[in-house]
Amino acid sequence: MGLLNKIFFNGAKIQTFAITRLSAEEVEERVSLKNGRQSFDISRHHGMICLDPFCVAAWLPNEELNLFDPATASIQFTKENKLNASIQVSLIEKIATEHGALLLYKIDKAKNYQLSPLHRLVLFGHFLRSKKNTYHHRKTISALYSYPRNIIIVSYKDDDYYNIFPMDIHGYIEEEGLYILGLRTTNVTLDKILEAKKVVVCDTDSVDIKTVYDLGKHPSKEPTKIEDMPFAITKSEQFGFYIPDFVGSYKEIEIIQHKKMGYHMLMIGKVVNLKKIKPKSSSLYHVGFLQYQMGDYQNIDGLF
Repeated sequence: MGLLNKIFFNGAKIQTFAITRLSAEEVEERVSLKNGRQSFDISRHHGMICLDPFCVAAWLPNEELNLFDPATASIQFTKENKLNASIQVSLIEKIATEHGALLLYKIDKAKNYQLSPLHRLVLFGHFLRSKKNTYHHRKTISALYSYPRNIIIVSYKDDDYYNIFPMDIHGYIEEEGLYILGLRTTNVTLDKILEAKKVVVCDTDSVDIKTVYDLGKHPSKEPTKIEDMPFAITKSEQFGFYIPDFVGSYKEIEIIQHKKMGYHMLMIGKVVNLKKIKPKSSSLYHVGFLQYQMGDYQNIDGLF
């Protein structure tokens, strides 16, 4: 693949996504929920919630819901009005919220439009060398990560246990003060969060990607001792959960609802405290390989 990489991708190493650092305002991509002629911007109102099967959640306010039939729809990913990817979705459930509704969708089909068909053939051919991958899986992942996904740090603590780990399957509905999280059902911490109905999510403002990924590797049954962590910690204002010193802001969340979507558990929570430690902060983001090739994102060094 070395020669093909040079020809099609300027010698860049093929990987699922690149990692970059952005503030929320620097994300130029847009996501729209469409049905017929109706189209609504859900860039800040959606999130991935499960990867097996692939599911997403999108929130619409009441005034837009009144104009929209959510039963079958498509979600389009664009940048500067250029279509980069699209997915066809079917409605699983509509959950009423105070000012609108959260729409849970299963992804049926995905299409990618970045670069040329030959570029995409080379990329997916590379991934399909692994028997763990399918064409649908790779097309869907590429489509979903056509919108940069910010990496958060999740923190949980009780009298006998704690865990701090990264994830990017989440979303924040600021207008409702709601947070959605898709946590693997195999994660030991999940049952503890559901029992306590509490969790804290933090940004990744000034941490390197290796430290973040290392947090994802430590065993959830017996996490690394807090004194052995490569960073200092404080405690959150209300719950007393551990907050790494690299965080620019965090949210304390009370879980109000949960639903098993497949391999991931969807948790819906109410933000009870939003703490800004720094006036302006950024986060690490995952950007799909095709989208990264299309843009001017800086890939964070130190991991690959």
